[in-house]
Amino acid sequence: MINRKRKRRIALVALLAFVLGTTAFAYAASITFGGGTNAGHAGQGSGTISGYNVHDIHYTLDTNDPSTITEVKFSLSPDTATTVKARIDAGSWVACTGGPSPWTCTLSADTSAAASLEVAAAD
Repeated sequence: MINRKRKRRIALVALLAFVLGTTAFAYAASITFGGGTNAGHAGQGSGTISGYNVHDIHYTLDTNDPSTITEVKFSLSPDTATTVKARIDAGSWVACTGGPSPWTCTLSADTSAAASLEVAAAD
């Protein structure tokens, strides 16, 4: 009988310590802002994404292993992009250089499996 009362007291004390401990932690874990210009900004807006036309596509094959594509060059319309990336067959995206058109992307792809060219561009 004494054992049950003692276990209940220990359980009650442990529960009380847990509640007080988590409550104190919640008050200690606060975030403060400096206000004024440090307050940050938030907002929402919308706009039309117009896209680009990719044309004049030329592939370069490796001179030692013509089964490998090493480079792709292409032009974009409109010719306003400042950042362009490309990939073949969902491979790794590579940054392209050049621009305005043509853009040149150095990559590596197997010609026998090449089925798609993806281009991502932004101005």
